[in-house]
Amino acid sequence: MNMREIEEDIIQDLNDLEDTISQYTFLITCAKECLPLPEEYRTDEYLVKDCQVNTWMFTGIKNDQTFFLADSESLIVKGGPALLQEIYQDRTLKEVREYWCHLLEHDVFAKHFSSTQLKGVQAIVKKAGQI
Repeated sequence: MNMREIEEDIIQDLNDLEDTISQYTFLITCAKECLPLPEEYRTDEYLVKDCQVNTWMFTGIKNDQTFFLADSESLIVKGGPALLQEIYQDRTLKEVREYWCHLLEHDVFAKHFSSTQLKGVQAIVKKAGQI
């Protein structure tokens, strides 16, 4: 699946969840399934500055494939990067640079994230697009 198809699949999953508790649970479950961020990347260098809670992100390229690792002290906040990881992980640099992610425009993020939390996750999307 390409990046857009994965994003559309995630949005469909969110739309299928009719109540806020199910959506919240979905985000928490995604957070628990996120690829782990090694301890050496939990430093100020990788801290997402706009996030209300400590949230770290490490991205890069290896063998022309992107990697996207993130973690947060908040499981709900970590749910956002976990979904973004599904979209951005193992993509070519060309794919990432040509892609504009609309996932955070979904109303589930406005319901479950404070404006400060959403700003932090939006900073992660911006950084991911600059890999």
